[in-house]
Amino acid sequence: MSLPVTPREFEVPIVRESVAEIVVRRILDMVRAGVLKAGDALPPERDLAVSLNVSRPSVREAMRGLTVLGVVKTRQGGGAFISDLSPNTLLGPIQFYLQLEQTNVSELYDVRSLIEADVARRAARNMDEASLAALEANLRRQQDTVNDPLAFRNADFEFHELIWIGSGNAVLKRIGESLNVLGLEFRKRASETPGVLQQSLRDHQALLEALRARDPEAAARAAETHMRNVYQSTIRQNNKPEGDG
Repeated sequence: MSLPVTPREFEVPIVRESVAEIVVRRILDMVRAGVLKAGDALPPERDLAVSLNVSRPSVREAMRGLTVLGVVKTRQGGGAFISDLSPNTLLGPIQFYLQLEQTNVSELYDVRSLIEADVARRAARNMDEASLAALEANLRRQQDTVNDPLAFRNADFEFHELIWIGSGNAVLKRIGESLNVLGLEFRKRASETPGVLQQSLRDHQALLEALRARDPEAAARAAETHMRNVYQSTIRQNNKPEGDG
């Protein structure tokens, strides 16, 4: 008599969730559903434990995990609240991962190139005249701040934000914004190197010309060229020893 065949699914062990993980998932679900919003204060640890029917140590462990994720912030003197949920706050763990290996930075800019090219392609079709005028005004600000790295970086972010919005796709905007934030830490040293900001300004001018011409493929190529230049200057500078100009 042959034994019955055991379905492969039964060979996969059941992974037990800790109580703290269940609490984390419950709070994340509440944030996703809009029940908890940015800036909302969370109940005291004791009240959370009672309402969720778990122990206080489990709540404390869950709060630590949510803090690492950037979802929860703690106030000096006690109390916790939902963070601003901005890309700057939520992308910290990924930024740390990218800093571990140089190849991670290469892959980041590879993804940025793909996203920014498609964003530019869509923006060439969708941007209205008012948005293009705002881009031109922003480009004049960049020209005025090319010797001020911090001011230029702020203008640079706004320039790309106008294009992300101009793509007409809210998800692409969010992805583009997040990838830009991830690249900022690697970009800071490079942006203070002579000639780098001038190159970015030239790249932006070429991208604006393609958008003005309503040429999707030219806009995509200009965006790809810009990302390639950004990556190369970032890697060159980050490979230099500290203090080496």
